[in-house]
Amino acid sequence: MISNDYEKWVAAAERLLTPLVEKMRPGAASLPLEGMASNHGAVADGLESFARPCLLAGHWLAAQGGERAGFSRAQVAEWFRAGLLAGTAPLKKNYWGAVTNYHQHSVETGALVLALEMARDWLWTPLTASEQQQVLRWFRTVRGTGLHRNNHLFFGVVPLCFLIREGAASKEDSALVLRWMDVLESMYLDHGWFIDGMNETVDHYNAYAFHYYGLWWGKLYGSLDEPRAARWKKWAGLFLQDYAHFFAASGENVPFGRSLTYRFAASAPFGLAHHCGVRTLSPGMSRRLCTQNLDFFLDRLPPSQPLSIGWTDEFPALAEAYSCAGSPYWAAKAFAPLLIAPDDAFWQAPQEPIPAEGVPFSRAMPAAGLVIRSTEGAVELLNTSSGICPGNTAFGTYKWGKTSYRTGVGFEVRAPDGTFPQDAALTAESEDGIIYGRHSTHSLKCADDEAAMVYVLGDKTSRFCTQVESRVWWRNGWQLQLHRFAAHQPARLMVGAYSLAAAEESLLRVEQKNLFVCATNGAQHVALQGLSGWDSARTIKHAGSDGRTHLLAANSVYPVLQTGWMKGDGQLLCLSYCGAEPATEWIVESCDEKSVMLRSADGAIWSVSL
Repeated sequence: MISNDYEKWVAAAERLLTPLVEKMRPGAASLPLEGMASNHGAVADGLESFARPCLLAGHWLAAQGGERAGFSRAQVAEWFRAGLLAGTAPLKKNYWGAVTNYHQHSVETGALVLALEMARDWLWTPLTASEQQQVLRWFRTVRGTGLHRNNHLFFGVVPLCFLIREGAASKEDSALVLRWMDVLESMYLDHGWFIDGMNETVDHYNAYAFHYYGLWWGKLYGSLDEPRAARWKKWAGLFLQDYAHFFAASGENVPFGRSLTYRFAASAPFGLAHHCGVRTLSPGMSRRLCTQNLDFFLDRLPPSQPLSIGWTDEFPALAEAYSCAGSPYWAAKAFAPLLIAPDDAFWQAPQEPIPAEGVPFSRAMPAAGLVIRSTEGAVELLNTSSGICPGNTAFGTYKWGKTSYRTGVGFEVRAPDGTFPQDAALTAESEDGIIYGRHSTHSLKCADDEAAMVYVLGDKTSRFCTQVESRVWWRNGWQLQLHRFAAHQPARLMVGAYSLAAAEESLLRVEQKNLFVCATNGAQHVALQGLSGWDSARTIKHAGSDGRTHLLAANSVYPVLQTGWMKGDGQLLCLSYCGAEPATEWIVESCDEKSVMLRSADGAIWSVSL
């Protein structure tokens, strides 16, 4: 029996395909999606607008039922087959061109291969032998191209393995694939976590890049090295034990890292892992994680429009330079559940609560340098070890470098005038007015009850340098933050609370009493309380009329504590709050360089050794 959840997922895929089908034109090898252009060029953007929707279509074509949106599988498959042939024909005007060194084309070959594999009967088998050879010749152009030394190596591995499977590879290609897999495995940290190679970051790319392609490689091509395939399945199982904690009761995954516009791609490894035989999580929990995450976004996105750059709505400022109008369709990876038979336990077992729906937890992941904790159904991430490489700073180091990230509140991006965002982070201002945020960070402690890190606020061009050691403790919605610093030039240090957003500026309200500042948008409350080292408090407001800066809405506000101009060594101590209820100021029982004892309004004592 086909479950209601299965039918719901088929309908969701059709909902996302509907505006794309409306844009399909005979003879085209791309979809005319409206939106920003990437730094890869128009041809690459056109390929991306074809390949990623093709991956979405592949999942739907492989599923059962549906066809209630006014188009059939036969129609969709025919258009993609024709587009594939148009894009891979060198003498045709729509030719995508060869894959070349370090270019976006290689990324899209990975999406296309997986679409062809999962929907072979619709997309690959109907092609004639000569048509298949034409496509294979185009895939072969990836052979020998330069690939970024990170997750991009999979975009050499996957098409070459497809060539091997189809008998179109060179005799050395199997060895080349395994060498690339060796390099990918050199990025392994521990307990299922990878560092993204030369990007030097740990974020959601673990989910929808490393484990996504690692699981697919094992399922499709693991016969090349069966022990290696088993190893990747084991790693995926370990990863999912941690990763299940990244999703709030609302279904939202904590917004953190780059490529956030891929949205529900975050849930991709859960269904795929089950499809590949990994049973770390129960079927009922895996399905609930996937469904909650998909629903969170689809309930907030326009039902009849293509996916846009943004998070819960269109927000182009969230994009990276490599983003284009077709980029959000990497979200198609989330539809792996449609590859699981409707009578499987994944669909038939009762749903089970996800971790954030249970008792509050705090879970340290030392290998990744991350701590994830829950409170009131939300999840909060503290990042103690983001090594943001110089090449990635252009994407916005605030996507990794804030003290913490939390579902339900979002965060600030760089302002239109270039000002570095100050929410949920310690920042430093130099005498010439430049604000410096955290870049490369080194973990000192990553535990269930404390996070500690060391970093420098500054850059090599200005040679501005303020060394910082930050420590964070937590209790319910509160964080206790200690920042020890050494300012080598005059600096003004600032710490911000989480930023709250609202569609209407009038919904944002602020209250201040000396060094205790509260803000609310009606649904959420934040607060900052200065304990020692701070000179003043203020709030930063951004109005949509001046250029939107917040992930969730046009208007935003957050409290900030700041020092006077400092040089030399010092220590700062503060409390930061976020929750559904208003904050109440803590009473300081004692506070010195070695310890602090606080008493809440209801008499609870919080004592911490510094």
